[in-house]
Formats: sequence, C-alpha cells, structure tokens
Amino acid sequence: MKKAVLFIVCIIVLATLAINIPNIIAQAKWYAFERHKDVKTVTKTVTLHDLADLLHDQRTLAGELQDSSTYSLIGDQVRKGLDKASRHEVFLQQHDEIDSIKIRLPITSYKDKNKTIEFISGEGEVVETYRKE
Repeated sequence: MKKAVLFIVCIIVLATLAINIPNIIAQAKWYAFERHKDVKTVTKTVTLHDLADLLHDQRTLAGELQDSSTYSLIGDQVRKGLDKASRHEVFLQQHDEIDSIKIRLPITSYKDKNKTIEFISGEGEVVETYRKE
C-alpha cells in the first residue's frame, strides 16, 4: 500500500516538474540576465522618424521575446523600456515645430549562447531640442 502511494506521489511530482519546465527555464534566463546585463547611456540626435524606427524595432523584439517561453521575462523588461521611451515619440508628434531632439538613453545589452539582446531600457532624458527652420 505504501509503495502505491509513494508511486502516485512521485508521478504527481514528476508531472508538476514537467509542466513547469518552461517557467523554470525562463526564471533561469531572467536570473542570468539580471547578473550579466550591461547598461550604458548613449546620446543620440533623432528625428521623429528615427525614433519611430528605433521603437518599432524594439516593439518587434519585445513581441518575439514575450512569445518565447525561454525569454518571456526579459521580453517584459523590453516592453517596459519601450513604454517609457515612447513618451519622447509622443512629444515629437505633438510638437510639429521641433525637428529633432538630442536624447540620452539607457541601453541595456545582454548576450548568452543563443541570443544577443539590446534595447532601450528607460525613458532617458532630452538634452536639447532643435526647431525647424
């Protein structure tokens, strides 16, 4: 009787582990990301079109990572950086008289065996604005 109960408990434990393998892998990638990411500050002068292109690329990356079971937690972080940085795009859309802005952005990069990930990880700071002539 004890062997049957032990067998059933083992099957339940193995099934639970098998179901949670993607979550375990995602947590391991997140831990590695947090320990090995490199954050730099980059200053760029961008127009609305340039910024829209950068944010589009990051939107695509965020979607790709969030759809992946391995990198989904990192994808959430990429999406948060995108949301913060998109405030500058809205600013440029609302101010037609501004041609471009000089902006200081935090860029996070992470590389593991399978993938290199680089993205804008925060709102950044507008250093200068350039008006249309």
